[in-house]
Amino acid sequence: MKRTTKGFSFIEVLLVVVIIGILSAIAIPALLGQKRNADLVGDAQQNTKALQLMLETSKADTGIYGPAGGPYTWTPQADGSYVASNTAIAPMFGVKGGSNMTYSLTIANGGLTYTLEVDDNRPGHAGKIYVADQTGKQVYP
Repeated sequence: MKRTTKGFSFIEVLLVVVIIGILSAIAIPALLGQKRNADLVGDAQQNTKALQLMLETSKADTGIYGPAGGPYTWTPQADGSYVASNTAIAPMFGVKGGSNMTYSLTIANGGLTYTLEVDDNRPGHAGKIYVADQTGKQVYP
């Protein structure tokens, strides 16, 4: 009597499970890191939009965004708070979220234009992550 086998052997199934486990061990932490990064960038965008709204309100009231100059900065501190270099520019602006980013505002052209840059201060992520101007243009370098 001839014996035939159908299906996979135990070793083949075990090998597939091990390969899936290894791929999961690599992929899941990378995906979680990307979600955290997206949350931080989202916080930076939200804070930038709030500051832009304050600048537009200032322009509607006074005709200019503020005195030309800068950069005016909002710098994170170790305790999570922020220190503004000039509180006369957007005095109500408060950074929300745990982004730990530096916000730099440069007002030019007699107070009629501005550039707002967001710098990432996290270790290994240094550099500009977001740039916006008075036209609403947003750049992700």
